[in-house]
Amino acid sequence: MRYRMLRTLACSAAVTALVVGMTGTATADVASFYKGKIITMYISYSAGGGYDAYARLIMRHMVRHIPGNPKGVAKQYTGAGGVRNLNAIYNIFPQNGTAIGQIGRSAIAQPLWGNKGAKFDGSKLKWLGSANTEYSLCVFWHGSKYKTTEDLLTGKPAMGGVGIGSSIDVFTLLANNLLGANIKLITGYPGGADINLAMQRKELDGRCGWSWSSILSTAPTWLRDDKINMTLQYGLKKHPDLQQIPLITDLVKNDRDRQALKVHLAPQVYGRPFAVGPKVPNDRYKALRTAFWKTLHDPVFLADAKKRRLPITPTSGEDVAKLVKEIYALPKDVLAYADKVGNSRDTTTVVKAVIPVNTYEGSITKVKRAGRRVSWKGVGGGGKLRVSGKKTKIFIAGKKGKRKSLKVGMNCAFTVRGAQSALKIDCK
Repeated sequence: MRYRMLRTLACSAAVTALVVGMTGTATADVASFYKGKIITMYISYSAGGGYDAYARLIMRHMVRHIPGNPKGVAKQYTGAGGVRNLNAIYNIFPQNGTAIGQIGRSAIAQPLWGNKGAKFDGSKLKWLGSANTEYSLCVFWHGSKYKTTEDLLTGKPAMGGVGIGSSIDVFTLLANNLLGANIKLITGYPGGADINLAMQRKELDGRCGWSWSSILSTAPTWLRDDKINMTLQYGLKKHPDLQQIPLITDLVKNDRDRQALKVHLAPQVYGRPFAVGPKVPNDRYKALRTAFWKTLHDPVFLADAKKRRLPITPTSGEDVAKLVKEIYALPKDVLAYADKVGNSRDTTTVVKAVIPVNTYEGSITKVKRAGRRVSWKGVGGGGKLRVSGKKTKIFIAGKKGKRKSLKVGMNCAFTVRGAQSALKIDCK
């Protein structure tokens, strides 16, 4: 009896040692793979918006929690309202754990709407989690003749959009198709920063689908100075700080419409989601998922997020995966009606956005990432520019230059497309 007990204990100890050894080996393998590697965060929308702010901040801190301590970079991969990035994460980018996608929450369901350009299955992506639960708004620029919720629903305001599948466009169409609004959708802007610039120029009356967290982080002075009028709120419930703003679910008239809204508003729960491709090895996926979760609870990260006014209310990768699978499993008739009210443009006047090109005079005030990001200030204003190695022409004292040649204090002419895309920088 005693012999059997000792043998059992010995076997248990051996199994435990084997499991620990296997776990240690797996961790070592992951660390060995990532050592010296570069992980790229691909961002679905243009620089200067909320998605961009969350993605860059998370990438900056997340690498500290990944075994092997790889380096991290963030790049824009925009287009098709976030569908282009999802297609690439699913089919094109490396499936080895070195490519992370910042995912547009409304783009996830595009295959369910019959979008033939959506070449992915959201339920098969490997989800890392979400940084924040979102609440979105329709707003008017203070200079517009439209001011109120009634103006939104009864007037003919021109509102900005990004493209089919983006939450900005979808939420605009929901107001038209469910509430009987007559909003004119001007779509095709690279991102929220470009829409905001168009509002300031009075090319647009406003925009829908603007996340509350983005407003807090990218336009706090607009709130302080009453530059925007908030008219309609999108969420499964009201935000605690926005109780005075009407909720779209309170304005629809029947349960069918409420059910369709739920399909579109459920993604607000995982408002800032991140994922890797379906073929990423499980050990690396789990390491990235763990690193993501640790990052969102890291005191240093949280202090940085607070400084940048980015609210953090995390959702785990497991919970995001569960929510996405629930949406993908909904009855076809529910999805068909949700598709109709969220994507149909039949009753909406849709115009393609014209992105202006302007030239400004000013001086460089800040250079980041070896010239990939440049801040400038001049008599006519100032801003931040994305400087492309291929698309931006650079001249220094009349001769062709490179991004690394740009220095603080240089006086330059900046030719800019939209809000932030530098086409040419000509410095004296």
